[in-house]
Amino acid sequence: MADIRICTFNVKGMNVPAKRSQICSTLKKQKVNFALLQETHFRSGHVPIMSKLTFNQWFHAPSCSGSSRGVSIAIHKNTPMVVSSTLLDDDGRYLFIMGSIGTHVITLGSIYAPNIGQADWLCRILPVLRDFAEGTVILGGDANVALDPLIDSSKGTSSLSYGALRRIRSGLASA
Repeated sequence: MADIRICTFNVKGMNVPAKRSQICSTLKKQKVNFALLQETHFRSGHVPIMSKLTFNQWFHAPSCSGSSRGVSIAIHKNTPMVVSSTLLDDDGRYLFIMGSIGTHVITLGSIYAPNIGQADWLCRILPVLRDFAEGTVILGGDANVALDPLIDSSKGTSSLSYGALRRIRSGLASA
């Protein structure tokens, strides 16, 4: 468990085979065990077969309302995770999977928050994760918000109020 490598990417679309290959190649070079991907742009019923042998377990939450969303989780073939449960959003905004590596229970989550209403969306989704999750929780994604504007923003400010940022941080801490 100490040598697990996790990567989260906003891939801005994976519908083109060359881009899928490039992403898989990058993940392989980085020696990633778990890839948490956002903005895959897959639509329901149009998820390509992921035939890269480096990552033999793929889980997708495509969007049913358009192609601008979608999240995925990929597991490297040498990562002996046995997945026992999945929970996905029909709108392609979140995907949670639970499983085990040996005796260690792990819950992985990939999220892609909307551009507006991030605080309300996260405060609605994080309790869903908390109810689903067991063991160690690993959450990655694009929350579309700078949690610490002084560090995470070039301007040092946030479009969200201090209260909204506090609610998001509190929700993340309790998840």
